Amino acid sequence: MTFFHPVDHDQIGGVAMAIRHDKRRAPAESGAARDRLLRTAYALFHRNSLSTVGVDRIVAEADVAKTTLYRHFSSKDALAVSVLRHHEDVWTRDWLERAIKRHGETAGARVLGIFDAFDEWFRREDYEGCLFARALLETRDPANPVRAAAAAGLEHVRALIRGLAENAGVHDPDAFALQIQMLLLGATVAAVYGDLDAARQARDVARLLLEREGVRTES
Repeated sequence: MTFFHPVDHDQIGGVAMAIRHDKRRAPAESGAARDRLLRTAYALFHRNSLSTVGVDRIVAEADVAKTTLYRHFSSKDALAVSVLRHHEDVWTRDWLERAIKRHGETAGARVLGIFDAFDEWFRREDYEGCLFARALLETRDPANPVRAAAAAGLEHVRALIRGLAENAGVHDPDAFALQIQMLLLGATVAAVYGDLDAARQARDVARLLLEREGVRTES
C-alpha cells in the first residue's frame, strides 16, 4: 500500500563540496552525502512526482556534485528504488506497524485501527497521498525496477493486513486483505482531492466485512 511519511525538511541540505574533494571524501563523509541525496530525493518525490524531478534539481538541492550522486546510485531509477525502500522503512515499519498496535488489542480491532491511523494521516498538513501508488502509476513497464519496488511496498502493507486477517480467523485472508487494501487506496485518493472523512467512511465498510466473517472488532 502505500503512503508517504512526513519528512523532516530540516535534515535536508548540507555543505557544498567540489568534485575533487568528493573523490577524496572519507567513508563517513561519503555516507553522509548518500544520506543527504536520499533525503533530498525523498522530499522532492513527496512534493512532486518521480517523472518531473530531474537529477540536476536533486543534486542542486542536496548541494553535492552530480558525480557524487552517480557514485552512490547508478541511475535516477536506482535512486528512486532506494527512496521507495526508505519510505517502506519510515512509513510502513516505523509508523504504520506501530500505529496498528496502538489502535487496538485484538486482530479485528487492529484492522479497523489501520483506518483510524489513516484518518489521522489524512488530516496532516503534509499529506500528499500514496508514494507507492503514485510511483506505480508513473512506471508502466513491468521490467522497471521502480515499479517492482513500488509493488513490493504495497505488497508489504497487504501482508500486514493478511497477517491480521489470519489471526482473526478470516476464512480467506488473501481475498480479505485485498478488499481492505482496495478500501485504503480508494480512501487515500479521496483524501487527496479533499475528502478528509474518507478513512472513516471506508472504516464503516471494513467493519461490515469483519462482521460478515464473525470477527469481533472491539479491543
